[in-house]
Amino acid sequence: MSVSTPDPGRFWDSVTADAVPLDEAQNLITAVIPSEHIRGRAVLDCGCGAGDYSASFVRMGADQVIGFDLSLGSLERAQSKAPQVGFCAASLSALPFPAESFDLLWVWGVLHYVPDPFRALSELHRVARPGALVVIHTLRQGLWFQVETGMARLLSRTPAKMQQPMISATEGLIRLLLRSALKKKGTTKTLRQKIHERFFVPGTIKAFHPALLESGLGNQWQLQESHPPVSDLLKRNLSLTMVGRKR
Repeated sequence: MSVSTPDPGRFWDSVTADAVPLDEAQNLITAVIPSEHIRGRAVLDCGCGAGDYSASFVRMGADQVIGFDLSLGSLERAQSKAPQVGFCAASLSALPFPAESFDLLWVWGVLHYVPDPFRALSELHRVARPGALVVIHTLRQGLWFQVETGMARLLSRTPAKMQQPMISATEGLIRLLLRSALKKKGTTKTLRQKIHERFFVPGTIKAFHPALLESGLGNQWQLQESHPPVSDLLKRNLSLTMVGRKR
C-alpha cells in the first residue's frame, strides 16, 4: 500500500491564515537591522508567508523586495497586502534568482523546515552580493528542541479532522496557565500559529547551533548572534538568530 506524501505548501496555507499588524513585523525588523541597511536596497524575503515582512520592507524604503514561499494560498494573501512586491513560488534549496542579486536576505523561521538546509545555505551565499547582510532566525539545538520534536512526531500523524480541535484545546490551556506572559509582545505570530507549525508540520524539523550556520554559509561570511525581542513563554532558549555580512 502506498502512502501519499503530505504537500508542505497546502499545510502552510492553513498555518498562515491569521493577519498580523505590520507595525509588529516592522518593529522586529528594526530590532535586528538598522534602517539604513534597508533603504534603497534589494531585499529577499525567504519563506515570506502572508507577506508581513515583505510589506514592512517596502514601508521602510527598500528599493526592491522579492518574496517567495511554497504556499500558493499564502502568496495570494501576500500579493494583496503588498502589490509592490514581486512574489513567486519557490524553494529555499533552489532559488530562481541570478548570483549576487540581493543586499539583504531575510530568512525568518524557515530554515528548520527545509529538507536540505545546507543546500539552502549555499543558495543564500550564491544570491548575496558582496557586503550583503543575512538574517537567519531558526531553532537552536538543545534538550527543549528534542522534547518538542518527539511530541511533533506523534502529533503530526494525527488525522486532519482531529488536528484543529487539538490545537484549540492546547491554545486554551496555554492561555489559562500563562495569561500574564501572553500579554507580552515581540512576535509576529499568534499562539495558534506557533502550536500548529511546531507540532503538526509534515516532515522533519531541524535545529542548529552557530557553528553549523557558519560552516554552511562559508568562510566569506562573518556571523554574530543577535537577541531580538522574540517571546519565549517558558524561557527555553529555543530560538537562534544570526546576523551576518558577506565579505
